[in-house]
Amino acid sequence: MPVRRTPATPIARARAESVRIWKTAHRYDMFTDYLVDRGLMRSTRVAVVLTLLVLGMQPLLFRLGESASSEPHLLAMAIVVIAVDTGWAVLLWRAQPWLDIRLSLCFVTTSCIFLGAAALTMPGPLLGLMACSSYAAILGYVVFFHGSRVFALAMTSAVAVVTIIAVREITDGTALIQVIAIATTVLAVISTVPIMTLLLMGILTVDAEASECDSLTGTLNRRGLHREIRRPGSEGCTIFVVYLLDLDGFKSVNDTHGHQTGDAVLVAVSRALSDAVPNASVARVGGEEFVVMERRVAGRSVELSRRAELLRMVVRTSSQPAVTASVGISLSAPVPSRLVTDPTQLLNRLMCAADEAMYTAKKAGGDRTHVGDVVDVTDLGERFS
Repeated sequence: MPVRRTPATPIARARAESVRIWKTAHRYDMFTDYLVDRGLMRSTRVAVVLTLLVLGMQPLLFRLGESASSEPHLLAMAIVVIAVDTGWAVLLWRAQPWLDIRLSLCFVTTSCIFLGAAALTMPGPLLGLMACSSYAAILGYVVFFHGSRVFALAMTSAVAVVTIIAVREITDGTALIQVIAIATTVLAVISTVPIMTLLLMGILTVDAEASECDSLTGTLNRRGLHREIRRPGSEGCTIFVVYLLDLDGFKSVNDTHGHQTGDAVLVAVSRALSDAVPNASVARVGGEEFVVMERRVAGRSVELSRRAELLRMVVRTSSQPAVTASVGISLSAPVPSRLVTDPTQLLNRLMCAADEAMYTAKKAGGDRTHVGDVVDVTDLGERFS
């Protein structure tokens, strides 16, 4: 196994960490989940909406402070800006728990275009450079919700607008050194805090990914399952199915063949389960307990016994020495896509029902399956705010 070498100098380590953050896929749901878990979604929503409305009013206020008849097209543009910003504010306020990623990217794109247009149409280049400071707000939003690559694109648009306005300022006769001083100050103001936050968020994202995986098998752990059950599903109602597998007599494997062999068996079982159900979420939730969680569209046939038998047979043929598993199955009542349930409680109930079914299978002799109760979700519905 190749040894991962740590860069020798602090600069090299920082460069390596930056490259790792850049290559790590950003998880759009991570920050939203954090806000929901901490009860901070409502305050975040209020802050974003108020900031959006304040920034949207700027072009109109500047135009109203001048002679509207001199440049009516700019006044019309300012009215369009505040109208579109108000529309986004309504969407952000009503979104549960937040905008989906495509709408959020549209919001970022629209904001960058309008901020650039507002800065470029200010009465003077100096005011235009000052208006560019508003980019700090949208860059901060991008850092938390979209990560490094979208941030790089948004920052590029900000630099382009600042450069165009700086060239205009120089053309108007302002001393080059003064323009450079103002432009670099604006860029520092709008980029320093977001860049530092971006690095921190990148490190937290990498650590969060690691904390959601089982260190031995590489599958999800219980925390990872909580993230998966939060993931948005398809339109319509969704049924969650949980298969809980407990390896029969696994202690004897460790006692007879040693813990290293026991670990190898666990790794082999986890890989076999992942290969058998590639569209499901596979997790190791205990010493020799595995969970396979599936999403099914309500109304379609759910062949629980056949799937459970497949998983049971997969375990039997996955490793040497061979092991067997008792499999308990639980499923939820249909969950409407627009009804945001408490995922922690939902997963806990599914796990409890599957655990009871698994013990029924184990008491019957093991190496068999048992279908448990349907988990009701009507009392779990609550809107995140």
